[in-house]
Order: sequence, then C-alpha cells, then structure tokens
Amino acid sequence: MDRTESSVRPNVLFIFSDQHRWCDLGCYGNKDVVTPHFDAFAEKAAVFTNCISNSPLCVPSRGTLLTGVYPLRHGAVTNDLPIKTDVTSTAHVFADHGYRTGYIGKWHLAGVPRETPIPAGDNRLGFKEWKVCNCAHSYLKFYYENEDNERFWHEGYEPELQTDLSIDFIQRNRDQPWFLTLSWGTPHFPYFEQPASNLDRYSEKSLRLRENVEETRNTTFAMPHLPQEEMLTKEEIRQTYGAYYGHITALDEQFGRLIQTLEATGQLDNTIVVYTSDHGDMVGSHGFFDKQLPYDESIKVPLLVYWKDKTVVRHSDELIGLVDLPASLLGLAGLRFPTDVDGRDLHRLFVDKAANGLEACYIFEHMSCHIAEQQGIRPWRGVRTKAYTFARHIDDDGYLLFDNIRDPFQLDNLIDKPEKAHMRQQLLTLVNDYIDRHDRLLPPVGFIVAAGLRDKWNESQSYFGLPLLDA
Repeated sequence: MDRTESSVRPNVLFIFSDQHRWCDLGCYGNKDVVTPHFDAFAEKAAVFTNCISNSPLCVPSRGTLLTGVYPLRHGAVTNDLPIKTDVTSTAHVFADHGYRTGYIGKWHLAGVPRETPIPAGDNRLGFKEWKVCNCAHSYLKFYYENEDNERFWHEGYEPELQTDLSIDFIQRNRDQPWFLTLSWGTPHFPYFEQPASNLDRYSEKSLRLRENVEETRNTTFAMPHLPQEEMLTKEEIRQTYGAYYGHITALDEQFGRLIQTLEATGQLDNTIVVYTSDHGDMVGSHGFFDKQLPYDESIKVPLLVYWKDKTVVRHSDELIGLVDLPASLLGLAGLRFPTDVDGRDLHRLFVDKAANGLEACYIFEHMSCHIAEQQGIRPWRGVRTKAYTFARHIDDDGYLLFDNIRDPFQLDNLIDKPEKAHMRQQLLTLVNDYIDRHDRLLPPVGFIVAAGLRDKWNESQSYFGLPLLDA
C-alpha cells in the first residue's frame, strides 16, 4: 500500500543551502569548522560522501533539485534563465497526495530581473505557502515576498529570519502532513556580509587550507577590501575560509533550532529531514573561487538523510547525484513522479546498508556565464565515478583525468599518461553516451539556439549589460 494511504504520512523537511561544499562539516572530517548540530544529527542519519551536483551552478542545479530532470528539460540551463512552468516538481506530487507545501528562502528560478516577484500559480511549481526572494545575496538587509507578493524588508541576518519563518510553518501545520523546502542563501558569497560575531569565531584561529589551495586572483566577493584582480596570498585565503566557516556555523545553529522545534512539537519521529546544497565552492582550491568546475570542491555536496526507525545510520561512499534526489525523496515517502524523470529513485540507499548507488554521475557546465567566463572557464562535460573524475571540452576528447582514490586533492592530471589511455577512452565513451541521451554538445551560441532559449538568454544578457545573440 502507498504510504500516503496509511493513517500516518511522514512530514518532509528538505533543506538546502547555497554553495556549501561537502568537506566543510565536522561530520565530514573537518576539524576546524564548528558544526555541533549537524554533527549530532549525522550520528543518527545516513551520511553520503559522494553526493554530486551534476551541474554545479545555482540555477540549473536548483531546477534539477526540484524536478529530478536535467537542465535541458526544465529549461534553466544557466544562471538567470527561468525554469519552465509546466514541469512537474516534488511539491506538485506532495500536494496531489494531501500535503501542505511551502517554500522559504532563495528561489533564483524566475529569470530576470533578479528582484522580480514570482506570481502565484504555475510559476511557483506547486508550492502554496511562499516566503521567497528570487535572488539578492544581501544577508544583513534583505526582503522576502509572501503568497500575495507583499514585500517585507528586514535588517538582521537572513538565515535567522528564514528559519523563523520555517519554524512558524512547522508549528502551524502540525495537524496535517507537510512538505517544506527551506533554501538558505549562505554560505554563498559575499563571505564577509554577516554579523561580526560570526566572523569573530574564526578570526584568531589558524585554519588549515586544503592541500590544493593556490594563490589566486582576488574578486569583489572574496576579499572586498582589497583591490580586485590582486593576487591573494594563502593567508588572505585563510581569512576567506574563516568568513565561509562563519556562515556555515551560523547555519548549523539554525539547523539546531529546526530540529529542536520538531522535537518540541512532537513531529521529529515522523519527519523526513534532508540537508544538502546546490553545489560547492572552490575557495582558492586550484587557484579558483566560486564553482562551475569539475573539481570535487565544486561538485561534491553534503547529504544527510534521517527518518526515525526508517533510515539507517551509515557513512556511505555510494554515488548519488542531485538529479536523483527528488525521486529518491519521494520514494522514501512512498510516492513517485507521475511523469518520466532523468534521476533514479535511490531511496534504498537511505534504508539499506547493502544498497548500491550509481556507477557514475554525469557532470557538466553548459555555459560559462558571469564569473566563470571572467575566470576563463570553458564549457565542459564529464563524469564522476567513485575512483575517477574525467572531463572534456567541446573541441577535445578529454582535458582532465584524476584518480580520486590515489589523489584525493586532484593534484595529478593523468589525461596524457599512456598507462591511463584505456581508462580515458572508457570514460570518454561513458560521457558521450550521457551527452547523446541528455545533452547537446555544441558551442555556447549554438547550444542556446538549439535549446530554443535565444530570447530568454538575450533578456538575461541585457539585464547584466552583456552582448546579445543576433536574431
């Protein structure tokens, strides 16, 4: 029998942050970042060390997190393009089975202008309660819009108010099954835009940098008090680590408040709680900030899943992609998409220690938009297995190959090593198969035109004062 037909249906609290890479939680082995609430939660949850952001960029990844389809199907193939309004989301499915649905936080799926309100109806993809800002990245003075598109301005720290609103939702809806998506906007830059008390936690600590951190160009979001384009020293990058960690520790405190609310209202035992992120952040690794790269700092995100007496306690290295998470979340609740999706239902990973994940995850960057273009990042397609990362550009058969077991910091590019020629060919064949089934291997202009997105692309380019595609 479908669980939704039983007398007790699980609530679902789906939380994802923005730009939180997997390695920066205590429960993932980071001894510098302070995350006691996440760590305590991890002791009773299923924790995954190989959760992969298939398209490590805010908009395409967010669309996939809500729909279980790759960006070419949901339409938001790069930042600031709108998601199609006729796609089926997890909220549609939960609502169809009697759940009260809500979305709180950053949306970033409404195209441009970024400050545009999102009208009720199909634009909200099945979410009824609504406390949302499309995209602002202003964490100390900010706004959200409610169900009626009334705008409310606040001063304070944005994740705290978003958590307040979530707690209110949880308390008000305790007598009916509910599905709440909470989308925190941090630890995405600006790193230093947070209360001084957050920054003070790490100001006197000698934080350990990842072994692949290199001096790199400054950006306005990395060290805003230093000249842009100046080379940042490792000590300056260390200061950025402290600010990044400050955001993460603040999120940990908010996560603790949510768990305490579920306990206080008697709902924790029958609530599926999930924490993940849309993609990671390089924070100086390999000489980069931001994302849109095939490196682990960009594509690997935390994934913690808990449902009392249903999920197993495990630290698993099984592969799961964010494209698989929507179908897997529905599957854990006893539901499924009514339409075909690209992601697989891998919810057995959450309840069975013997379950197997994917053999490989497709990873890609369709368009080198905005900051990626400034950093010289070209579009690429690739694959992440447990053992290897491989990526190709449009005009080559591979430019990057790492043995992730032997070389966890991805310092030794094996792409031209003769002894790896067979593996390179195997992974190229695998990537090309993904491209044939889910993608189009075209230069950026041709890709946008072939996807039927020229007009939307030009709207976005015009908004940012960037070149348009000719008609």
